[in-house]
Amino acid sequence: MLAIFKKEFKSYFRSMTGWIFLAVTLFFTGWYFRYYGLMGGYPYVSYIISGVLFIFLFCLPLLTMRSFSEEARQKTDQLLYTSPVPVWKIIMGKYLAVVVIYAITITVMSIYPWVLRIYGEVPMAENYLAFFGFLLFGMTCLAIGILVSVLTENQIIAAVLTFFTLLLGVMIPGISNMISINGNAFTRILKAFDLTSYMNASLYGMFYWPSFLYYFSVIFICLYLTGFVILKRRWHIATHGIMRAITSASGMLLMFGIIIVINIAVNMLPDRYLMKDMTYNAINSITKDTEAILDNLTKPVTIYVLADPETKDETIESTLNCMDDYSSMITVEYISPSENPYFYTTYTDTCPDDNSMIVVANNRSKLIEYYDCYQVQYNYSYNEQTGSYDTTDYQVSGYDGEGRILSAINYVMNSTIPKIYCITGHDEFTLDQDLMMKIENANFDVENINLLTYDSIPEDADMVFVIAPLVDLNEEEVGKIREFLQKGKDAIFVVAFSDADELTTYYSLLSDYGISVVPGLVYEEGRAYYNTQPFYLLPDIVNTDITQGIYSALRNKYVYMPYAKGLLVEEFPDVTTMTFLRTTENSYSKIDFETSAEQTDADIAGPFALGVYAEKIYPQSSSEITVFSSDYFLYQDVNMAVNGNNYEVFMNALFKMADGENTTSIPVKSYSFNQIIMDETARSIFSILLIGILPVVLLIMGFNVWFLRRKK
Repeated sequence: MLAIFKKEFKSYFRSMTGWIFLAVTLFFTGWYFRYYGLMGGYPYVSYIISGVLFIFLFCLPLLTMRSFSEEARQKTDQLLYTSPVPVWKIIMGKYLAVVVIYAITITVMSIYPWVLRIYGEVPMAENYLAFFGFLLFGMTCLAIGILVSVLTENQIIAAVLTFFTLLLGVMIPGISNMISINGNAFTRILKAFDLTSYMNASLYGMFYWPSFLYYFSVIFICLYLTGFVILKRRWHIATHGIMRAITSASGMLLMFGIIIVINIAVNMLPDRYLMKDMTYNAINSITKDTEAILDNLTKPVTIYVLADPETKDETIESTLNCMDDYSSMITVEYISPSENPYFYTTYTDTCPDDNSMIVVANNRSKLIEYYDCYQVQYNYSYNEQTGSYDTTDYQVSGYDGEGRILSAINYVMNSTIPKIYCITGHDEFTLDQDLMMKIENANFDVENINLLTYDSIPEDADMVFVIAPLVDLNEEEVGKIREFLQKGKDAIFVVAFSDADELTTYYSLLSDYGISVVPGLVYEEGRAYYNTQPFYLLPDIVNTDITQGIYSALRNKYVYMPYAKGLLVEEFPDVTTMTFLRTTENSYSKIDFETSAEQTDADIAGPFALGVYAEKIYPQSSSEITVFSSDYFLYQDVNMAVNGNNYEVFMNALFKMADGENTTSIPVKSYSFNQIIMDETARSIFSILLIGILPVVLLIMGFNVWFLRRKK
């Protein structure tokens, strides 16, 4: 077999065939890499593979068209078949030769993620899984080409037949949809000839065993049929023993039957045994946190999905299947709204949209609206006629189905849910929708309250938020909050920068815990700020449980706090404090920030705390507070600038004070990616190397080899 392999492999590079294949495929893959990777900043190679798929459908037949056709045309096939080399070794030698040539292209393509990684974060596991899926797809196409080649003596006919066979395999999904959108018995049979759908799982980060089994099965069948055709043609065809069984029609049908049964049996296994999610955010599976919560379920939970079979959301269905497979306590039932339109009235008065879910357990239920399962970002434009902002476009930016479902399960399994009151009436900052979604998914019940209409904070409150008031609280309101804290309750305070006078009454709440607010606006010198603005702070992150997942000794993660005020922390005997965000020694609080950015004698020298946790011991209880010194810290675009780290710190503080009781939080699984930013010089260099120099060098080498052989 090795001798056959060497002979075939060298023959491709003694002619122009191998060189042309490599030059053409690498030219087009390089071009798509330039478009999607270098210019578009996409870190996923699946875009490149999808783009060059049809190019490979044209090029792969060039490799296989001469495998056996040329032997038959030159009448050297009889010499080959009468050699002492077994037929299967001949087939495998020829097949591996074309596979290695194809693999050379994949090997060069595998450099692309490393190029992008120089300039940003790249999901390496997803990309190399996509390469592996593309490799198997190509190997399957080559096996089909080998089979077609053995059926004809004409290379051109072999190439054309191979191309149309592969094209038909790629078009099967479209043909099936034309026959029946919902599928039927005939389309299920057609699926056995679908070459691309089985590759899609690997392109989207799913290691799916049935897909790989399918490709290996097709490869085996094609090579088996190739051997079957060859043995039937040999003048000394075997007439006894195992060779007769292999070359008989009944033996062939038995072999195919075994392969089909194996594929069907594997596909019947639960998804958790067949599928491994290799996406960076586990978009198609459930997280370890979810598994831990499902492990602790003591009573059954039923999830009703209000969807007809043809309208089911595949992502939600995947999440529910993973939960159902993982835990025997989870039961998923699909209710058809068209057949049972009033089913929801048993649990809610609100008519939900299709694909909404109702989670039921312990005589409690919770409705999960379908559109709450996705995070949506809207684009706005200012309308001068109406004086308001109109929505111009939107984009689904993340999937929150797992978090919503888990939150609902936790809700129906627990009778008590932590209650948070947001203090209003002083031009406070309104929490962003994404942050509110995180808080609600963590099973906190949030409600706004104006203390002027209450004698005290309600008894069911576990915590209060005072989020960046621009108008000072009065003594009566502060007294109500202070009384609430003395009962052993907790609070999160956010300080806002404004042109107004210092909010001395509000700040007195913080001084009870040894925390004082410094006048002015914090400026940084050196490199601890963002985008050349010294008041766009990137504070030092202290290693604490509140900064867990954010702190790194390499400082490769950031928290972003624009327009922050400085905090000073004083030691009190009954108070324990912990600073988790702070400025550098080069910081100062600018008092007169409008005239000059330069530090003056009137400015207050740092360093300052920007995030502080404190616990105060009272005679009968203890109270915890967390203070953030910037309201901009909670803006959605500010949070997105540091990949969600701001919200993660906020949620960590919330969990610390709630002690994690009856709370859970699964982050929204983002569909977006960090765009690769590359300077024009680097983009040009890599483009010239991959699109220009490499293909041209290959063609020159091929022409040189061909020309020297012609001279001989």
